[in-house]
Amino acid sequence: MKTTTFAGGLALLFSGQWPATVLAGHPLLTEDTGTQGAGRYQLELTHDLSIKQDVGAKIRAQSINGVFSVGLTDDLDVIIALPHERLSERMGATKTTAAGYADMEIAAKWRFYEKGALSFALRPGLGLPTGNEDKGLSSGHVTPSLFAVTTYTSDPWAFHLHFGYTRNLHPGPDERSHIYHASVAAEYSVSEWLRLMSDVSIERNAEQSGHPSAGSMVIGLVYSLTPDLDFDLGYRKGLTEPAPDHAWLTGLALRF
Repeated sequence: MKTTTFAGGLALLFSGQWPATVLAGHPLLTEDTGTQGAGRYQLELTHDLSIKQDVGAKIRAQSINGVFSVGLTDDLDVIIALPHERLSERMGATKTTAAGYADMEIAAKWRFYEKGALSFALRPGLGLPTGNEDKGLSSGHVTPSLFAVTTYTSDPWAFHLHFGYTRNLHPGPDERSHIYHASVAAEYSVSEWLRLMSDVSIERNAEQSGHPSAGSMVIGLVYSLTPDLDFDLGYRKGLTEPAPDHAWLTGLALRF
């Protein structure tokens, strides 16, 4: 696979997904301030499939992610996420595929303020180079990030605002050192078991060439099969050139 094409495919895999690996609200890209509670756990399994038509090529990216959250206190979670990525590119009759585990992330979410309907949280994270760099599934170095989150609830509505920053410590010739993210989301509780949701996000393109930002819009739902078991389904539409054209999102979250 040519280096430039491969880099574009890798950017597709991670475009708009820096926060997505550890978000509490899949299929949204926007974080919320919710935590598990002291002594509580959550295991989340998600599957994202995205498609992008590039110049003479069709790129298909699949991400299967496992996220484990532990409630240390009522307001503090520790989160571990490990994604498995599969990137396929077809150019004419030629198809190239790279697959394997990508970089693990360890993060914490601290809800430091809560009064009435309004709450604020911080989520620092650290990406660890556990993936195969030769396959393009790893940054090859530690990647720190920090996200600030606001949630406002007014039953049956909930609104989330999310700002993030990721630092690329060792950028390549066509890579940016500072990646910024902003997104806003709204949820509507149809019933005790069903929530409808949507968000809009924008993130600085990790590559210096091309459009400066990757914008996306998500619509989805979460259905609670039981109070501790959720199923989610969503669709993400790319709004700018670096983002995938389409993505289909599914997930399952078990709390115990």
